[in-house]
Amino acid sequence: MAENWQRLADEFCDEAGVNLLMAHLYMNRKGTPLLDEPEGEKPIKIGNADLIFSDSIPPQIQYTALGHLHGFRNIGTAEKPVVYSSSPLCYSFSEAGQTKFVSIIEAQPNQHASFEKIALQQGKSLVRKTFNNIEHAVEWLNENQNTLVELTLESETFLKAEDRKKIYQAHPGIVHLIPKIKNEEFSENQLRTINLNQDIQALFKDYFKTKNNGQAPNDDLIDLFNEIKNL
Repeated sequence: MAENWQRLADEFCDEAGVNLLMAHLYMNRKGTPLLDEPEGEKPIKIGNADLIFSDSIPPQIQYTALGHLHGFRNIGTAEKPVVYSSSPLCYSFSEAGQTKFVSIIEAQPNQHASFEKIALQQGKSLVRKTFNNIEHAVEWLNENQNTLVELTLESETFLKAEDRKKIYQAHPGIVHLIPKIKNEEFSENQLRTINLNQDIQALFKDYFKTKNNGQAPNDDLIDLFNEIKNL
């Protein structure tokens, strides 16, 4: 790649023109930690098979504009920028809270190029929030309507149907709703020996506890179990 770029630069780049390189690839600066590839993008790097270092860029190039990584980074220098300007929007919740940018480039023949970062203000922000109280979650959701939300709800028991309904009615932009049962110290030895002669509902409760850290099924789940049993 470096040899091919250098051949093209020697043939086409000169001091009378502005010399730019644009590429969509995974590039790092040699001697620095490897940059994380974004979630939701097909990985370009497998091991080190497709790893390209910025010192492969020909010296004639004044500014390099890169795509693939979603966060802003200049892996070059102030005199010779090598810039991932960022994606225009957040494309996964791993990017929640990131500011996105475009780069406005100033370049003249045979001079150092410069650029200005312009923050993008439009588009709904991605937010990850965790609550242990339904009312607090609903209050926050009502106050932050112009967002896309990954919402985690921690509780002692499973999320009830009416609470789930209340959450979704409070906000139109909930992308993920993640119920999380608070961890409790539990050992399967705490369960009594299972009596296979007991009724099927009691067996279901015992089985459920073994799979959920001792947490018993709530009334909604028992009702659903009975509905299925009676089909």
